[in-house]
Amino acid sequence: MLINQTFEIDSCDDVELGIKRTSKLEYRISYDDEKDLKAIVFVIGGYGANANIYFLDSYRNYIAKNFDVVTINVFYHCFCQRRSDVEKYSTLADFTKDDLKLIEKVLRKYNIPCDQLANNTVVSHCEYLSEIMTELKMLNRLPYDFEERLSATFIPSRGEYQNFGIMAAIDHINALKDLVKRFPKFA
Repeated sequence: MLINQTFEIDSCDDVELGIKRTSKLEYRISYDDEKDLKAIVFVIGGYGANANIYFLDSYRNYIAKNFDVVTINVFYHCFCQRRSDVEKYSTLADFTKDDLKLIEKVLRKYNIPCDQLANNTVVSHCEYLSEIMTELKMLNRLPYDFEERLSATFIPSRGEYQNFGIMAAIDHINALKDLVKRFPKFA
């Protein structure tokens, strides 16, 4: 029978930068308890794999059903790089100083007052910009398909940050260590 389990464990702090980790490391496993398991297979999604958690679960289950292996997904450090269909794994969109500078530049181009521009007013400013641009398009003063480029910054959730995969690699090792400690038969 196919078994699915989820575990949350302590992983490691970022010793290089001296940053204490506050989040737990989550990993999920799938295996068929009626099979003689021959290997542990890590299914590592690409950048932004958190966008649809169902795909990770379905790949892990498919491999476990069709091969004599235990499969594992590690929700590693800074896994939440994109918006997700599951809020827990979703990144946060925010406006940095650079984002606000760009937005202000665009607003000024359309003579939209921006002295009150701040994180909590950006959306209303952009909605007003959209109205102005729609009106200009209707008057044929802007091409119908014209777009302005604005930006927001994705900020990983759980207080995490991008460190070029070092912590993510260590998380995979720690998940493997925890897995074989919990299930010596998988070792």
